[in-house]
Amino acid sequence: MDSSGASSADADFPLYRRNRHHDLVDSLSFVDAVPVELEARIRELISDEKRAILEEFGGDEEALLQRYIQPIGSVPDLTTSGHMYHLEVERKARGEPLQGLNLDKYTGYDHVNDINERLDHIRVLSEYAHGAQMNLELMDRYKEAAWLRHLEDLSSMQSSMIREKSRLESAIEQLNKDRKVSNIEWAGRLRTLTQEYDDYQNRNRQLLLAIERLQNNRQDSGATL
Repeated sequence: MDSSGASSADADFPLYRRNRHHDLVDSLSFVDAVPVELEARIRELISDEKRAILEEFGGDEEALLQRYIQPIGSVPDLTTSGHMYHLEVERKARGEPLQGLNLDKYTGYDHVNDINERLDHIRVLSEYAHGAQMNLELMDRYKEAAWLRHLEDLSSMQSSMIREKSRLESAIEQLNKDRKVSNIEWAGRLRTLTQEYDDYQNRNRQLLLAIERLQNNRQDSGATL
């Protein structure tokens, strides 16, 4: 009798109630569509999160559950605070019927007159948002091709910069060689000019001495006559 009664009671008792803390489950589980290779990583992250939550309570699962199921604070008393609830209680106590919507309540406000301008502004914002959404969809659709094209552009730019660098280095090296050759050439020409200048100076001094001797001889011969 006892066993049959227990079995009948178990049959009437929902199976999920046999699980401990079944009342804490208030939502259905859901799984996002993820690649198979990421499932291990997701399970690892979930385990890390559980471990971190338990560490906050010193690893005591019972303390964590007690903290989770402890009752929230009492509802504040709004019956004497001038809240809408208090006003409705007083209206009900007076037996007054609930008033209908007053559609003329906001007719005295000036900002309602520009409702068309506000609607136009909202339409413009909606168009901007729609354009931004389209841009995001295009970016999501062509992101791989756009990124590959960007990488190709970067590679092309790098190759172009390398070629330009090589060209500039060659030009600078050639310029330095030309300057060195030019310096050597002009140094030789300057030495030649310096020698010619010294020769002219020596010849001029010799001519001046010869002229001076001629003048002295002429003066001596004139004095003799």
